[in-house]
Amino acid sequence: MSTRSTLPLLKTLIIGFMLLHSLTVFSQSSVNEIGVYYLISADDRSGQGASATEAQLNQGIDQLNRDFKALNISFVLRDKIYLTNNDVAGIHDGKWDTNNEEQVREFLRYGSLNVVVANLDGKNGHAYWNYEATDMIEVEPEDLATSTISHEFGHNLGLLHTYQSIDDGPITLLEGDGGWQYGDKVIDTAVDPGERSYYNDCVYSASTVDSTGNAYHPDGFNIMGKGHNTCRNRFSAGQIKRIERVLLSDKFHLFNSFAAAKNPTCRDLAIHTAQGLQEGFNYNESPQNNSWRQDSYLDNFNWKYYNSTSTSSTGASKPQEGHTFLHIDASHELISANDRVNLISPCFRFEASSAAELSFYYSMYGSDTGSLSVQITQDNGGSWQTLWHKSGPQHQSGLSWSLATISLGQYKASPFQLRLSGQVIGGSKGDISIDNLRVTSEPSDIDEQVQEISFTEQLDVELDVAVYSEAVIITGINTNIKLSISNGEYSIGCIADAYNTDVIQVSEGDKLCLRHSSGNTYQKQVETILTLAQQEFIFSSTTMTELLVLPDPVIIPEPDVIPEAEITPALDPDPTPELAAIPDLVTDPVVISDSITMPVSKDSSDMTQEQQTSAGSMAITWLIFLMGILSVRRKLTIQVIPIRLVCVLVLHRGNKLGEGA
Repeated sequence: MSTRSTLPLLKTLIIGFMLLHSLTVFSQSSVNEIGVYYLISADDRSGQGASATEAQLNQGIDQLNRDFKALNISFVLRDKIYLTNNDVAGIHDGKWDTNNEEQVREFLRYGSLNVVVANLDGKNGHAYWNYEATDMIEVEPEDLATSTISHEFGHNLGLLHTYQSIDDGPITLLEGDGGWQYGDKVIDTAVDPGERSYYNDCVYSASTVDSTGNAYHPDGFNIMGKGHNTCRNRFSAGQIKRIERVLLSDKFHLFNSFAAAKNPTCRDLAIHTAQGLQEGFNYNESPQNNSWRQDSYLDNFNWKYYNSTSTSSTGASKPQEGHTFLHIDASHELISANDRVNLISPCFRFEASSAAELSFYYSMYGSDTGSLSVQITQDNGGSWQTLWHKSGPQHQSGLSWSLATISLGQYKASPFQLRLSGQVIGGSKGDISIDNLRVTSEPSDIDEQVQEISFTEQLDVELDVAVYSEAVIITGINTNIKLSISNGEYSIGCIADAYNTDVIQVSEGDKLCLRHSSGNTYQKQVETILTLAQQEFIFSSTTMTELLVLPDPVIIPEPDVIPEAEITPALDPDPTPELAAIPDLVTDPVVISDSITMPVSKDSSDMTQEQQTSAGSMAITWLIFLMGILSVRRKLTIQVIPIRLVCVLVLHRGNKLGEGA
């Protein structure tokens, strides 16, 4: 049940080897799945004389799945490899010293839980801490089927023993409201006196009391306690909360959420646009999904969650707020001079804000203090620009914190990430601490409402031609807005041959023209919809009316003038002849034939009375014909001529012709 040894060791990170394996071995995992990679001691690389059987390896996977079920995590066997004494000195001798575990590093696979299976020297298991940036635990073969494998992974996720530092004080202190400062630093775990003999399997059977006479009441079934490893089967709610935080910030790569070979960038992350994001780095608070993450892919060491530094005369003595803070433990054996320890932010964009800034508290106390920088990237980590930098000791005691405030206004329009980068220079008195980090923005009074735009409707346009709007000016906005167009094109600046349909950003004062193709049929309307932010404006055109094609006109020659006949008046004692009875009005139209031939006039002196009467009737008929032709030329219809009127005209003409009879 031991934790990390303090024997100085050299940590050599072979990134190329790890990347090669991540590209050739890993399969894509679901977000709640962790792949297990076994490294098993054996006589040779083919697995002869292996320290664990296939059945035992499968039992280890099953045990992890049972114990971590409450966290909705599943474990699968990713792969396995056999290691010999030629690979790692003494690993297959039957009592391997875990102080030599650094020799295994070159065989580890990034993105998996690496489980070394070997007969250990007096231990059931062993683990690296989460801040040691190594996803590796060691377990004896016979303990794969017990809670030992989950216990060691618990250490790798930042959990201490429930019997940790019980000498810090009495039970009332360790389990009180300030319990986060003592023991395992988890408030809801009962203090364990730490003796295996006090348990009957997992049932506590002793009557031991603390220094004030209060009896212990430990949970023998807690996986991080002293109960027997065959019956321990649960984590407390506080322990689960801590595991979730470490999985999000330190071990996110185990889920293969962003591919096993890289850190998350703005290509992978949800973009944070809200007005504020605070991170107090408190172990006992629920984590945020959109959290800051360790640069676990490139760093040899992580920022460490703790409530105080472990070395005197350096680092912060207590949090600036909350229960814990982050610090770099410069005295740790796995960190060397000039090493950098990085913390990477979520992705931000504050284009709708008038201002944005980063603020945080820092403690740089100690004679070996290195430097602390804040950097920004807008190209997904391709390059980093330094925004703020401090180097050397900045404080005279561990009780002092300073506030740093950095404007982000000039970067708010595009997605960006931040990075806090601490660098050590060597020496144990160089701890750097950070706490209470905030990224905030101020909402701006943005006006995206364009003043009304009106396009004149184009009427009677020809078919299939380009139709252009008049120029309009965008006014009324104080920020860039999106322009899009449907069923047409636009030109910024109304430049000929510069029309397009791309979605772009436009600004106050931009000049704009639209165009579209007219319809290909008569009286066809075409509409172009211009969208500016959320407003829509319409430019329309309508094609002309179809022209009416008239028939060729009938050309009628003008008639010769018919001279009035010389008629001797008749000697009639009654000058007013009796008019013949006029028939009722007939409404049937008179149909005029196109084949009527114009009569040729004769000398009236040669005509008889009957001939003269016939000539008068012919004249009346000709008059009716001309009236019909006029009607046809005007309205293409034949007018109805009342027969009674015709009869009157005929009789009147006949009487005049018959006056000399």
